[in-house]
Amino acid sequence: MSVLLPGLADSHMAQATFRAILDAIAHPGRRYGLPRLAQVPGSLSPAAAITLLTLVDATTPVALPEADRDTAAWLTFHTGAPAAPAEAAAFVLAGPAHGSARPVLASLRQGTFDAPEASATLLLDIASLTDGAPLTLSGPGIAHTQTIAPTLDAAFVAEWQQQGALFPRGVDVFLLCGAEIVGLPRSTCITEA
Repeated sequence: MSVLLPGLADSHMAQATFRAILDAIAHPGRRYGLPRLAQVPGSLSPAAAITLLTLVDATTPVALPEADRDTAAWLTFHTGAPAAPAEAAAFVLAGPAHGSARPVLASLRQGTFDAPEASATLLLDIASLTDGAPLTLSGPGIAHTQTIAPTLDAAFVAEWQQQGALFPRGVDVFLLCGAEIVGLPRSTCITEA
C-alpha cells in the first residue's frame, strides 16, 4: 500500500499556477516558472504535477500513458479525474520521462468547428526547453517571431503544420520541463529555423 503525497498547499499556489498557465498560452514560446509542490509522485516532473492538479477535475478525462499506479492514484485522489485512453482524453500526459512516446497529434481529440474547445490538450514532458533544434514561432500573442529550441521528436513540426489546416480545430500543447512551462496554442505557426 502506498502513501499518497500531498497536493496543492493552498489556493494561492493554484492561482499562481493558473496565472502562469494562462500567460504561457497567451504568449507562445515564452518560458514561465511554476510553483513547486513539496513532493511529486512517480515520474512526474514538478511542472507536470502542478499543471495537472491545477487544470483537471472530476469532469476531465486524463490519459497517463505508462504512468505508475502511485501517480494515477495520487491524481485521482486529489482531482477525481477519470482515466481515459489518449484518443478520448481531454488532457494527455506524455514524454520520455514517463516511458511513453508522444502520441501523434491527429490521434487526439480535435474538437469540432462548432465546439473547438472539445479538443485535447497535450502535456508534453520533455528533457530540455533549450537543447533541441531551433524552431520559429509566429501568430497571435507573438509580436514578430519567437525562437525556441525544445527537445522534440523529428515528426512534431510536420504534424503541427498539418493540424494548422484544421483550425479552429486542433490540439493545444504545453511543453513541460523541470518547473517550467511553454504554451503552444493551435493558432501558432511553427517552422524549423
